[in-house]
Amino acid sequence: MAFAATLIFDEQLYDGQVLQKAAYRSMNSLTADISCADGQFFCALSSNIGIDESSFLSAVQDFKKDVLDYQLRHQLNAETLPIKNLILGLAFSKTGLISE
Repeated sequence: MAFAATLIFDEQLYDGQVLQKAAYRSMNSLTADISCADGQFFCALSSNIGIDESSFLSAVQDFKKDVLDYQLRHQLNAETLPIKNLILGLAFSKTGLISE
């Protein structure tokens, strides 16, 4: 028996790549069909063959947690990228690889 769930994420709060990463991580338990309409992402989740209802529900919960985790990582990376680039620039400026 196949199980299904549909999750909706606001496009202003979540990035599409985040949903793809979460879907990839969950692919052992479920299959995700991601679409976008009217400023929302729709994630139609269905259980893989041989997955019971309890395992599917657990996988759906893990999917939600992964989406939030990846979104926060995505935002943190975007916010700290200028600082990372500055640190790398300073580190490599002292190597002598580039003449001054």
